[in-house]
Amino acid sequence: MCKLIKIQLVFMLSLLLGGGIANAQDLSNLKNQKPFSYSGALEVRTIGYQMNGAPQRRNPLSLIISGSPTLSLYGWDIPFTVIYTDRKTNFQQPFNQFGISPTYKWITLHAGYRNLSFSPYTLGGHTILGAGVELNPGKFRLGFMYGRLNKATVINTETQSLAPQAFTRKGYAVKVGYGTTKSFFDISYLKAKDDSVGFSAGQLNTQFNPIAPAGNSVLGYKGQISFLKYFIIESEGAVSLYTRNIYSNIPDTLEDPILKKIRKFATVNATSELYTAFSAGIGYRSKLYGLKVNYRRVEPEFKSMGAYFITSDLEAWTIAPSVIAWKNKISFNGSIGIQKDNLQNQKNATNKRFIGAGNATLQLNDKFGLDASYSNYSNNQSPNTVRFADSLKIVQTTQMYSLMPRYTFSTENYSHMITMSATLSNLNDFNQFFANNAISRNMDTKQIMANYNIGFLKKGLNLNVGLNAMQLRGMGIKQTYSGVSFGGDAVLLKSLLRLSTNHAVTFGKQELGKSMIYNSSLNAKYQVRKGHHLDFGFYFLHNSPASSIGLQQKYTELRGELAYQLKF
Repeated sequence: MCKLIKIQLVFMLSLLLGGGIANAQDLSNLKNQKPFSYSGALEVRTIGYQMNGAPQRRNPLSLIISGSPTLSLYGWDIPFTVIYTDRKTNFQQPFNQFGISPTYKWITLHAGYRNLSFSPYTLGGHTILGAGVELNPGKFRLGFMYGRLNKATVINTETQSLAPQAFTRKGYAVKVGYGTTKSFFDISYLKAKDDSVGFSAGQLNTQFNPIAPAGNSVLGYKGQISFLKYFIIESEGAVSLYTRNIYSNIPDTLEDPILKKIRKFATVNATSELYTAFSAGIGYRSKLYGLKVNYRRVEPEFKSMGAYFITSDLEAWTIAPSVIAWKNKISFNGSIGIQKDNLQNQKNATNKRFIGAGNATLQLNDKFGLDASYSNYSNNQSPNTVRFADSLKIVQTTQMYSLMPRYTFSTENYSHMITMSATLSNLNDFNQFFANNAISRNMDTKQIMANYNIGFLKKGLNLNVGLNAMQLRGMGIKQTYSGVSFGGDAVLLKSLLRLSTNHAVTFGKQELGKSMIYNSSLNAKYQVRKGHHLDFGFYFLHNSPASSIGLQQKYTELRGELAYQLKF
């Protein structure tokens, strides 16, 4: 079987490209930029691989050539990524998103793939292929973006099916606001709909057609007020009109006065729904103390074509205090709140949750410190119907405690660091149906870790050793794991050579028997000359499971890598 050689060449033509993130290039400083410059890296890596006792996961010998050059023209960065490998690579679509956002003073233009956020409920970080502009003269905050939000799926030539089915979705968003970063008020509007080109009217005018083209109009606001130096009030909300089938020929027969008024400006039929979302908070923050109260309510099925995901059917109150005391030696921050769903009583049961979490830090002196955390999540499900199976009722509490002390001290020649952590988590199920069964749904997890690191400051040598243990109990599971790890790193030859090694062994015990996993690695990096490096790595893995039943099997895996790296 001959090897498949695949070359992946990706041109990312953007100033600060990152998959369409709306970063902008400042053109006002163009005269001070260099006309042309370049930078980047090139690497040639060979990988040897061997597996004993299990199927091979990769080729015995592989070659990878990769590079990431970046050209700069008058401050415009044009990065490239090139990867050559003799290993077969399966992918559906290469990365091919291009975007640009140049800025001149208070004007920013957007073109290509961009991610803009006007508000969480209107245009909230959705990728758009199109064009737009943002204007910020003085305290005015203006924005506009138009383009494609979603690309239509094509027919699978092998199965002749559309999965998942999607239309081309286009739309625009507008933002008008006034203020500064501390105090502002913005109004935003999004209008988008699916393009049904290629589908006949008979395919689209069914009321509950699962592949019907949809339409959406969302009007939202976002505001914040800072006052009296330490206080802040913030709020955001939206009203979303979502039509699941814009071509439905069944008119809306509901006597809703709001929808009747909206019908004059937007498409409203039997598949149209009106949703609302609202959140608000007030907070106080000084150097030592802080307190914030938040309220959030999102109606069931609230959605916006300008946001990928919005948690809906939720009402929540949260209080978040924070404090710094004892001359900055003690700090605490936490949150406590309640939330529930089934806001319109459409479900068979209502879930009510209590959420509490806190983190505290004690820095007694330069040597000793202590971190502690606690969280509590309670879930109580109340049935809304008479016929509701006992096995479906949920009354659960999840708690986690964590304590992490640390101690460090140094001398002229040595540095020492001792860290420990103890974590206890438990899931308690108070459902009486399972409490009376042989198998309880309670689960307890205990974990303890300890690490010691010593550094020989004048010799450039560091050594470390660690111990760990974990115990799982519940749901018919009884497992314990314990292990030890050790390693170190050293800098030699006037910092030209760096060596490091790490080893870890874990022993397990369960009803099926005993298990053991051993990991080992050795790495070396040598600087041949400035910008030129040789990199070597050797990795060893031995897995001995408690049983060879099913997918578990005993195997040994070896991997060696040798690379030459060039930075320019």
